[in-house]
Amino acid sequence: MQVEPIINARFKQFRQKNELEHVPDGVAFEKFVNYTIFTLHQPDAFSADTELLDFVSIGGANDMGIDGIAIKVEDIIVKTKNEIDDIIKFNRNKRINVEFIFIQSKYKIHFDKGELNNFVDGVRDFLSEDHHFPMNESVKDCLELKEYLLSDEITIMWDNNPNVILYYVGMGRWKDPADLIGIANHFKKDISYLNIYNFDDNNFKFVDSGELKELYDSIQNTFNVTIDTRHSMPLTDVLGVTNACLSIVFGNELIKLISTDDGIIRKSLFNDNVRDFQGLNPVNLEIENTVKDSPEKFIVLNNGITIVCDDYKQNNTKLTIYNPQIVNGCQTSHIIYDCYRKNLDLSKVPISVRVISTTDEEIVNDIVRGTNRQNIVLEEAFESTKKFHKDLEEFFIAVSIDYQPIYYERRSKQYQHNPTIKQTQKVNLRILTQYYIGVFLNKPHISHRHESILLKENKDNIFQELHSKLPYFTLAHLFLSFEKYLRENNVPRAVRTYKSHILMMLRQRVMGYFPSQNKETEVDKACNKLLEILKNEVKFKALVKEIINSFTNSLEKWETELGKSKQGTKDVEAFTLHLITEINNLPDRDKSLKEKISENTNENTYVGKVISVIRDRYGNYYGFIEKNPNNIFLHSKDNMEIDFTSLKDKKVAYRIIFDNKSKLEHTKEKAIVVKVL
Repeated sequence: MQVEPIINARFKQFRQKNELEHVPDGVAFEKFVNYTIFTLHQPDAFSADTELLDFVSIGGANDMGIDGIAIKVEDIIVKTKNEIDDIIKFNRNKRINVEFIFIQSKYKIHFDKGELNNFVDGVRDFLSEDHHFPMNESVKDCLELKEYLLSDEITIMWDNNPNVILYYVGMGRWKDPADLIGIANHFKKDISYLNIYNFDDNNFKFVDSGELKELYDSIQNTFNVTIDTRHSMPLTDVLGVTNACLSIVFGNELIKLISTDDGIIRKSLFNDNVRDFQGLNPVNLEIENTVKDSPEKFIVLNNGITIVCDDYKQNNTKLTIYNPQIVNGCQTSHIIYDCYRKNLDLSKVPISVRVISTTDEEIVNDIVRGTNRQNIVLEEAFESTKKFHKDLEEFFIAVSIDYQPIYYERRSKQYQHNPTIKQTQKVNLRILTQYYIGVFLNKPHISHRHESILLKENKDNIFQELHSKLPYFTLAHLFLSFEKYLRENNVPRAVRTYKSHILMMLRQRVMGYFPSQNKETEVDKACNKLLEILKNEVKFKALVKEIINSFTNSLEKWETELGKSKQGTKDVEAFTLHLITEINNLPDRDKSLKEKISENTNENTYVGKVISVIRDRYGNYYGFIEKNPNNIFLHSKDNMEIDFTSLKDKKVAYRIIFDNKSKLEHTKEKAIVVKVL
């Protein structure tokens, strides 16, 4: 298909960064669109964790004509009921805002009436009380969240009716075809009859290739904008700052910076702001009232905003800003945007704007900390500005030389302009916090909670100055390696949701109980055990298979033998302890294999060709080695360190073990591969 070159380049860049080259074009394009649009709504949604992108990308068989669904609570995309409960529990405003976003994306150069009809029919069915369309498991998971948010116990906490937004994305040029617009208008009427949702004229969005490019560039902050200013004044010279000025900008001009041409607020502008929008709390309500009642006083009653950018240029009153980031003024910007959506006159609202051009990360860091010192800001928000994290970032770079490139992105999107660094090579504060607590501190049952909560409740056990930094690198390596395994292997969705539990079991299997963090030598020794396995992809894959198998058995035992419910097991501490007990009861891998060979082996070593490799319904590999008079059976469980995916037609040196307990005659003789020749 002939695709517009610029957007195709963006699409190709996305596939490379996220290692999706092997995925069919249509599937990869759906993820590209979902990533772009959902990141527009929540800039840090996906970070380095592919789990959420997989969760919201629901396209496939029985997808109801929908390719992407995001359910937002207080501007956070959620994937579990527990996340909803956490947001409600720690929401200061005590009222929540809910939003449902639906996407259909087509890797085609035209917009199709039939496909649009399927899309709106599917959304209508999803939002209705009764459902008639077949649904895949991914849609059902989203529907379960929707039903929970519409339950009586949650609706009483709504601030407003949930907002609904639809995106229909194509690679052609949008020319306002009357039949498609008619379908959209009809859908708006249908939604209004439900009397549950908010849906205005701007909530049905048709996105063509040109706008998709702009949206993708917007979330990368690789754009520039020209605004009209008044009374600009240069600021004093500062080492490391290319240029700086203080200007007066009226609200109607600020809108050009903080929103897209389609009228959507550029949330990625606030990546470096320590606080997200706090809603209409008393302070923000006062800002809005000033806009309404005394706009001329705004500049003396408000601190204004601070913008850090790569560069800016002035031409008389015009100021062109390149790749901006608002590091202070998130609340002000959002209130101005809300007033714009309410059609208030912003042309008489003067705002103080500082623009600072610098590429020095430390100066940016100081600006972020220095301009966000209000009492309302939690100290946890500054965690990544501490010296420990700066040292940890450098530690990752230094240690990666012996393993593989892994980067600690301690500041949001700090590596976005480096095309050599893939998304799959980065971890951030959220991942290190959640998974360190889950995997190394054996608390996977709480690791899904927000990092600010986890940092506060575990402040003495994580990111301490005297702690070894090797566990954090080991964790990052383990996390990214497991993510790669999930991308390349068909692991059941139910298992993927227990990622923190499985990685805890894997760490426990290799290290045993994690030493006291104050014993640096013992901690590093334990980490090196796991790092040695991570160096060998074949060994790592074999270990992952063993752990997933053990986890599946443990989950079944939890329900059948112990009589426990599977419902909510992710959050149950007793289930964590059950998993630790089960993994500790497994025999020593190396020792048991050696005993199996020494006690049951015909000491002769044979050489033969692997003539077949088959995968059973449980995902395990088995096959046969050519031998007269009978071929020899071999199984992946008996050869954990062998990569079966490339074993067919290879010559191997092997020994034979006997299993008299086997019910099948042809499997009583088994092969233990000594070496692949």
